Amino acid sequence: MGMMSVLAGMVITVLPLVSVVALWIASLYDQRFANIVYKLHLLRIGLSHMIFSQDKRWPRQADAAGILDTVDSTKQIIFVRHGESRWNEVFNKGFGPSFPGRLFRALRDEFLQATTLDSTFLDSPLSEEGTMQAAGLAKFVESSDEGIGAVLKGLEGESVLVSSNLRRALSTATIGFWSRLQRTQEKIHILSCLQEVSVNVDCVALAKPQGYPELSDEELHGINMKKMTWTPERFFNGLENDGDKPVSSRGIHRVKDFAAWCFEHDEPTVIAAGHSLYARHFFNTFLPLSSTNIARTNKMKNCAVVAFTLERGKLKNGKTWYRIQEDSVDPLYLGFEDKGKKVKKRKSSKRESAKNE
Repeated sequence: MGMMSVLAGMVITVLPLVSVVALWIASLYDQRFANIVYKLHLLRIGLSHMIFSQDKRWPRQADAAGILDTVDSTKQIIFVRHGESRWNEVFNKGFGPSFPGRLFRALRDEFLQATTLDSTFLDSPLSEEGTMQAAGLAKFVESSDEGIGAVLKGLEGESVLVSSNLRRALSTATIGFWSRLQRTQEKIHILSCLQEVSVNVDCVALAKPQGYPELSDEELHGINMKKMTWTPERFFNGLENDGDKPVSSRGIHRVKDFAAWCFEHDEPTVIAAGHSLYARHFFNTFLPLSSTNIARTNKMKNCAVVAFTLERGKLKNGKTWYRIQEDSVDPLYLGFEDKGKKVKKRKSSKRESAKNE
């Protein structure tokens, strides 16, 4: 009995180590195993974010945005929130009777994608509904040839398209501005400083530094493309993609870096595809503390488009800072979520769940 226990203990200890070594060796010769190793690495990083990250920790600060001593430049910023992701589809639609089925399908898809650079949970892609929302954004972008509509289409004024390095934002920009990309032959700049302010594994970036994430079949379907015919280097500029944010990173630093990036480029308008929490933090950081604008408290809706004017100036101590002109915040498309409706929806889901128990 004693010898059997020792042998069992050795197997339990050694087998996982042997499996890891075997997987690593296999990854040197077969891309499928290399993909598994890479995603396990990202999963480890994602778990580290969940345990150690302070990404959402925002410093208490004086109302710097409200007391700029001088203003030396302005930019028009247009935020575009991504469509619904597969992660949102699983976890943001309540935990009623349909939740186990949604979770099972997501886990099944994750297993089937194990040997690819696609994933349901890591850098979660657009869901089917999210792809349809991005198609709705495309219709909005192409609906007007005047004013800001002409700017969005790339017909008037100089503007630049940028996106978070997370693929749900990048694919939303690709689908939403597809006609513009075909017309102008420009590329979407991938910026790590737009990566979402979150500690969840769906916000771990699949794209390596200066690279592009692999868009899912559903996302490519939104532009009538397939993986065998898709050429990301034609549409994406990854030179400013630093890869996934470090565990030690802070959202406040990325927010300030993006504000600085906007003023380092000549284009008067920056169209940025990104995320709801990032946008809300951006508004909270650069709107005056006295502002009661809905942008400070409510998330943008999926595929919403919001324009505003960002000022750059100096504080009395000579430090460069930024301020959003409060009366410039303009929801061009869909706007902001209604918190009251979300609360009612959650309560309804709980009642549905209780009713079925």
